[in-house]
Amino acid sequence: MRWGLPGAVVAACVGYLIYSASGGATEYYMTVSELQAHATAGDVRVAGVVQDDVHKSDGLHVTFTEKDGTASMPVQYTGTLPDIFKPGITVVVEGKLGGDGVFHARTLLAKCPSRFSTQPYVK
Repeated sequence: MRWGLPGAVVAACVGYLIYSASGGATEYYMTVSELQAHATAGDVRVAGVVQDDVHKSDGLHVTFTEKDGTASMPVQYTGTLPDIFKPGITVVVEGKLGGDGVFHARTLLAKCPSRFSTQPYVK
């Protein structure tokens, strides 16, 4: 009992620190199909692959179609684009789905393509 209570307090403090430190690192995003199946009114993150119909108007405004395995949606974004942004790259956009079916993104994050091959090593 003499060491049990202080040990429990220390364990609770360590658990709280781990929980609070990892809370911001576990961000969830939806796929295009999930968003279309469960449309929400608030801000969401949506992941998909940029299609070939990228249109840049003034350097800061871009429209494109984002697609996952089965569904696609038009996206409008105003802001600076990552250097690796191009058709075929996976992006995560954060914003709201408009009533017109266009996703109005506030943030655009490009997922870096893997530079490593998954081929097995053969001697």
